[in-house]
Amino acid sequence: MQIRAKLLGSAVAVLGSASLVMAGGAASASASASGMAAHRTPRVGRMLRAPGASARTVRGITKLDSYNWSGYAQSTKTDGTFTAVKDYWTVPTVTTKAGDQYSSDWVGIDGFSNQTLVQDGTEADNINGTVKYDAWTEILPASEVVIPGLVISPGNSMEGLVEETKPGTWKMTVFDLTTGKSGGRTVKYSSPGLSVEVIHERPEVGGGLANLATTTNVTFDPGSLSTAPPGTPTWKPLLKVVTGATLNEIFMLNNPGTAIIASPSAPDSDSDGFTVADGATSPPPPKS
Repeated sequence: MQIRAKLLGSAVAVLGSASLVMAGGAASASASASGMAAHRTPRVGRMLRAPGASARTVRGITKLDSYNWSGYAQSTKTDGTFTAVKDYWTVPTVTTKAGDQYSSDWVGIDGFSNQTLVQDGTEADNINGTVKYDAWTEILPASEVVIPGLVISPGNSMEGLVEETKPGTWKMTVFDLTTGKSGGRTVKYSSPGLSVEVIHERPEVGGGLANLATTTNVTFDPGSLSTAPPGTPTWKPLLKVVTGATLNEIFMLNNPGTAIIASPSAPDSDSDGFTVADGATSPPPPKS
């Protein structure tokens, strides 16, 4: 895989502040040095596009780089295009090590090219040798809100659903298919529906991007989206491009932009699933 972003200076210009990218690593190192092992509330954010990385289109898919996302997003310039998304995944197993590392797996609407984002998913973190798993909902600019009553374990089968039930009202639900329990919330929130995404992320913690937790591969399958009016979802394969939209395959870079740290697979044969792996090598797609 050829790295497509190399200059930290240009990264600062795009992100607006060097502290946003760098503070996560610095905060983690400081906490480790002082013996702190407190779990800080993550904030899963909009996509931070890597500068100097020219997007390229291969077989109808635009490949691009991000500092915090790895996965797929469909994007458009037409308000109200996307009104619902759902997907299924298995909670990954976290590798324990010194220091703090975080990872989030989620479905959402918006955040690819704008400042709003409504989403839900699961967290899989290592806090100085102690693993932590939970399920959450979030609307930007707030941080994650942990769903009470859902005890999440590695290997559990999950479903995440985000749906606009009527204009300006969004329902976020996470289902633990292993335990049969679910939770979430419904909020009034203005979001234009310009993108739909399913993502493996290193979230923001303490004002900067966290170090990415080392985990087993995460497979999202089968994923679906809806472009029907709010409250009447009509489900289509997540990775089949809707009229007027672009399908984006997103690779996660390290802070300096010199290495890929998480890579998605190609779409599976029925265009509704993919796998994300740590590192610069894309894993094989799931079998349909």
